[in-house]
Amino acid sequence: MDNVAMDLSSLHSYPLKFRPIAKERVWGGDRLAPFFQLDENGKIGEVWTLSGHPHGTSVCVNGPLAGQTLPDIVAQYPGFYLGRTDRDCFPLLVKFIHAEQDLSVQIHPDDAYAQKHEGDYGKTEAWYIVEADPGATVHYGHTFPNRTTYEKAVREGTVKDYLRYVEVAADDFIFVPSRTLHAIMGGVMLIEVQQTSDVTYRVYDWDRVDSNGKPRELHTDQAADVLRYEAQTVPDERHIVFDTAEVVQEHLIQCAYFTIDKWELSAPHAVPLGKKGQPDVLICAQGKGLLAYDGGHALPISQGDTLLVPANLDVYEVEPHGEITLLRAYY
Repeated sequence: MDNVAMDLSSLHSYPLKFRPIAKERVWGGDRLAPFFQLDENGKIGEVWTLSGHPHGTSVCVNGPLAGQTLPDIVAQYPGFYLGRTDRDCFPLLVKFIHAEQDLSVQIHPDDAYAQKHEGDYGKTEAWYIVEADPGATVHYGHTFPNRTTYEKAVREGTVKDYLRYVEVAADDFIFVPSRTLHAIMGGVMLIEVQQTSDVTYRVYDWDRVDSNGKPRELHTDQAADVLRYEAQTVPDERHIVFDTAEVVQEHLIQCAYFTIDKWELSAPHAVPLGKKGQPDVLICAQGKGLLAYDGGHALPISQGDTLLVPANLDVYEVEPHGEITLLRAYY
């Protein structure tokens, strides 16, 4: 659909910052609450920093739009904060994940399957590793030759014998298309950029049980429907776009749903929008600084912040305090 119509008289557009949304998970821990300075107890496994999904909807915390949700904002000002998309919602969801324990072995459907069976979109995602314990891994891909072998492994409890692993360290990047069997393992903190979706099919949960001694629900039949029975390797598009002593721009991935670049800055630098007429999603992975715009306005940005930069702000400047690492996503 075309979402470029806007009322220029009703709002002077500006970059938006959102309240983080903490999600307790059985595999979570105590790392994310202090990272985001949240007054939260329990096992926080995820913090959603930009989301228009009904399972966790972001609320703006700065400027005239403070207190409004992301869906309300894009409905009022689609030309500024949505741009052109065929989705009926803001198409990207950003979260920080910390795995104190291993996540379940899981898979996400593509759009066609999710819309037919779940009333939601599919989920292609990408991970930027913020922290990783020495020797930490993620599970990525499998060696099931066919559905029959997969179903037998589920029945006999041998799924873990067919899993493949990738060792990870800080600053690694992993692209996870829909229909890829995967799991984030313990000791990893990462930023996830994904389609706006909350559909997960759980295949294996390491024989874990809840406080009542019951295992979590598995979705083995749905997973069998969407699983690719072929070898999968981690795609690698990563390359340097621009490199000086003070500024490094690195391309990480481009797919049908998003493009992600990484910026490392130690001096002020003007950043153009990723795509003209489309908003930028700016995620601070490390450090802090200012986002300067419109010839004098500035917004503080620090580790964990996710900003939505309006589509009519063709160029903005990042002024680091020391050094800053940013991910810039657009669609």
